[in-house]
Amino acid sequence: MRVTRAVALAAALPCAGCDSPSTGEAAPADHSHAGGGVVTHWTESLELFVEYPPHVRGIASDPWAIHLTWLADWKPVREGRLVLLLRGPGGAREEIVLAAPASPGVYAASPTLTETGTWRADLTLTARGAEHAIPVGQLRVFASEEALPHEVEQPPPGLIALPKEEQWAMPFQVEVAETRGIPSSIPVTGEVTAPVRGLAHVSTPVEGLLLLQGPSPAPGEVVREGETLALIAPTSLDDSYARMRADVVEAEREADRTERLLAAGAISERRLEEARHNLEVARAAFEAVGGLSSAEGDGGSDPHVYPLRSPIGGVIADRHVAPGEHVAVGTHAFTVVRPDTLWFVARVPARHAEAAGEVRGAWFTVEGTTQAHAADRVVSVGTIIEAGSRTLPVRFAVANPDGALKVGMLAAGHLLLGEPVEGVAVPTPAILDEDGLAVVYVKLGGEAFQRRVVETGPSDGSWTIVHSGVASGEQVVAVGAYQVRLASLGAVEVSDHGHPH
Repeated sequence: MRVTRAVALAAALPCAGCDSPSTGEAAPADHSHAGGGVVTHWTESLELFVEYPPHVRGIASDPWAIHLTWLADWKPVREGRLVLLLRGPGGAREEIVLAAPASPGVYAASPTLTETGTWRADLTLTARGAEHAIPVGQLRVFASEEALPHEVEQPPPGLIALPKEEQWAMPFQVEVAETRGIPSSIPVTGEVTAPVRGLAHVSTPVEGLLLLQGPSPAPGEVVREGETLALIAPTSLDDSYARMRADVVEAEREADRTERLLAAGAISERRLEEARHNLEVARAAFEAVGGLSSAEGDGGSDPHVYPLRSPIGGVIADRHVAPGEHVAVGTHAFTVVRPDTLWFVARVPARHAEAAGEVRGAWFTVEGTTQAHAADRVVSVGTIIEAGSRTLPVRFAVANPDGALKVGMLAAGHLLLGEPVEGVAVPTPAILDEDGLAVVYVKLGGEAFQRRVVETGPSDGSWTIVHSGVASGEQVVAVGAYQVRLASLGAVEVSDHGHPH
């Protein structure tokens, strides 16, 4: 049966993607003649791959294997009414109605055609609230088994067979190669960082015990600018929060006293100016460690504790202290990040530094994923080559609405330069690196693939120009190419899975 599938795939090559099958195609291996056919055809929403046997006048044929795949997700048609209409010479007609697939994606029919000559076959699928017309093409009906052709074609060298059942069982998608304009590019490495005002390390300015104020903020929680993250009860006696607060209270009282004495004419105005100056100095020192502008409290809050506040709005990225912990001055307590927009810092090799001024954008991937992220807003281009790495930093702002990018991620990508270069392009994930060669897998039929070595050009992360190996309009495997490669090495079992033949 494996030989059967390979021979059938060979027959598919002359008409892959066409409306009508070629003549003289090979039949199943348990017959000694040809005369059947294989057709692959795309509509706007479906892919048809049908294998049909030889037809002899007046005799019910072996079952057709009609494979239908939704192009939206490359999964099999699991339900729907299918009508196979065959029209032949002299008004001959055969219509077969199939209420549902025999198995997911596969319908089976055994027509009995009553006239010799050329017949036309068409399919109509009623599914998902619509009728989908699918042309099959022409086929030939022979007068007798003796009249069937006996030549059996052999599959061409390098043909890769991957049954539809294998394709349906894995992530799989095909795209059409097309002409695109893509700028030339420079390969770079880099990292994801936070903007200057997008990251804050909240440290303790006083020594003391860390206290709770309501629910304790945990990593991942959103906080507002100025929101209290924790409270510190100062324990140090020298230059402590409590001592500075006392200095403010004393300075406020002295300023009030000198104002009254001046009003009574008991002191000169110079004494009041000195008192007010001392108050400003005390308040500035107190505010420098997060104290209130007035030491008289903030409407009911405990005047003997220090509030540890977030200087920016964002998300708690990390917490380094626990309630009840004794902290010293300068202890790193929280890290707050504003994650909606981050920076991609590209490290441009010194030999390409001159071209960095032509940068129009960039794309990059981060460790652990192949998803390409676009960056089209240049924040800054460095002016100094870093001595250790011999690279020039170029910073890009990157929108991060879903939070997929994390500060500190390593990245690799390309800087896009100058005007676009036009050429045949394929989806970037379609290109595999096989022992240093860039390789794509071209879909020649429903289950037939071919390995092509390509010469790559500029890439925008989503699409890459190929200077050779693929023509515009050819279908390439964009998702699942590695599985097709395994099939070419014999690592994927190729079987009929109960196909009717």
